[in-house]
Amino acid sequence: MTPPANQSARAPRGSKPGPGKGVWVAWLGIALVVVLFALPEIHRLGLYYDEAFLAQQARDFVEPESAGQHPASVRTWDVFGRPFPLRNAVYLGSLKSQLLIPVLALAGSSPRAVRTATLSLALLALGLSMFWVARIFGDTAAVVMGVLVACDPTFYFLAQFEWGPFTTNFLCRAGGALLITGAWQSPSRRRGQLAALAGGALLGLGVFSRADFILIPASAGLALLICRPDLVREALTERRDWVIAAGAAFLFAALPMILSAWALLDSTGATGGRGDLLFRAQVLWQSLDGSQFLRLMKTGGLFEKTPTIDAPGGLLGWALVPALIIVGFDLLRPGRRERNPRRDPRAFLLLFALFLTAFMLALPGAVRAHHQLNTLPLLHLIVACAGLAAWRWKAPGGRSLLRVPVVVLFATLVAANVLVIRETSAFIADTGGRGRFSHALDDFALAVDAQPGKTVVSLDWGFHEPLLFLTRQTRLVESIWSLPQQIASGRPWVFAGSQDTVYLVHDVPHDLFGLGPKLLVAARLAGSEKARITPHRDGGGELAFYSVEFLGPHSLRYDGRFRFR
Repeated sequence: MTPPANQSARAPRGSKPGPGKGVWVAWLGIALVVVLFALPEIHRLGLYYDEAFLAQQARDFVEPESAGQHPASVRTWDVFGRPFPLRNAVYLGSLKSQLLIPVLALAGSSPRAVRTATLSLALLALGLSMFWVARIFGDTAAVVMGVLVACDPTFYFLAQFEWGPFTTNFLCRAGGALLITGAWQSPSRRRGQLAALAGGALLGLGVFSRADFILIPASAGLALLICRPDLVREALTERRDWVIAAGAAFLFAALPMILSAWALLDSTGATGGRGDLLFRAQVLWQSLDGSQFLRLMKTGGLFEKTPTIDAPGGLLGWALVPALIIVGFDLLRPGRRERNPRRDPRAFLLLFALFLTAFMLALPGAVRAHHQLNTLPLLHLIVACAGLAAWRWKAPGGRSLLRVPVVVLFATLVAANVLVIRETSAFIADTGGRGRFSHALDDFALAVDAQPGKTVVSLDWGFHEPLLFLTRQTRLVESIWSLPQQIASGRPWVFAGSQDTVYLVHDVPHDLFGLGPKLLVAARLAGSEKARITPHRDGGGELAFYSVEFLGPHSLRYDGRFRFR
């Protein structure tokens, strides 16, 4: 049952609040349905660069003899002769790579193993968030929110095909929130301290996972300070011990990212120009209506082009405005038992969601869906709370007038999301993904790895890390970082190749470094007797990339244009 609207955020001392059996059953049912629909299709999409980048560093540890060349931002720690991943980028810790180590050790290194692990993390995070909601807002709100999140196309697809550490961030904030709440509600001081310690550590790991996570506890703290200053005072006086424990654990877990603080400030110039406020708002809307992933599939991974693509969307974004009005009215309506609406946990929810959404929109460089999904599941919970408030409203005669509309609207929200999931899944099944998501690269990796002695040279972003993960005996060369540095030093880039060397390039619009069209011109000018150009297409016939081979020993030189001899 849903608790009254005036229920305190803290249970009485001596009680053992927690999710009822219905929440456990609902979570297990939701997870089972998602798994049954997702797992049979999870291999169809081509392995994306970010997936491979995070997974390969786990594979480097499991199979150190297969460790490959990574960007200079990668940091590892030598553990018994194996490179243990510590940092993927200045703003990105290696938590996801670390969690994948036991998975790859047990199940082997494959895209299916990586994606199954990713989906498992996402569903575990969803369960923890449902248990947290049940502690504060009641079991019914937890179940309704869980259904809304699970059928959200943005969650459904990023829970399988992750770019950026979405699942680890979700896991850290859901687990951290649950443990901190459990610490506060625990009748045992000792258990409270341990829960606070673990909760602080999880929140710190969230910051370690990705630096922008810091906005989540900051937004929650600000909202709590406004809504429940009495709880803050109590925490700082009566429960100072577990506040210190949580704070120390948080700082210790986040320490690697804290040590990168100055480098993070230096990196804002590189990330700040990727999209203005309007673009970030468009990404937020696409994430809310569930169309972001389908738009991305249709552009072949061109994130900046997603606003120009027509795609069907769900109704969550449209439901948010009336949901905010309903919850706000229910908080302020006359006749409430609780005279101070700020004590209602829904007031904290509204402020928390408002602050976090505003901060993420204002953050320079936060232009991907996984940034905006830092708000998950707050916005879904607001819609769930609005539905439950409308469900309880009664006419003067005592009749409940809104229950049928609430059920219809809830069913419509779910059905609209399911239709978007079906259309996106059908597009992936038909094409195998386009451009930088194309399964054509997986097929190429399988074919080239069956030819011992081949060397593959990547001349654009998006090739090297997937090939590292997908191949076993192919020599791989990543040139996109060394080539610009060589040119900047005033010297040409030169590569000595043979008839077994294969160069990979994109053409417009997927070419990122501008090298692909130039190499294709050089190869075409050489003629078919000296060079072979092979187009690689997705399942729908769209061009994904080219492979270029020079038919004999040669030297490839680049000084602004390609020359070979």
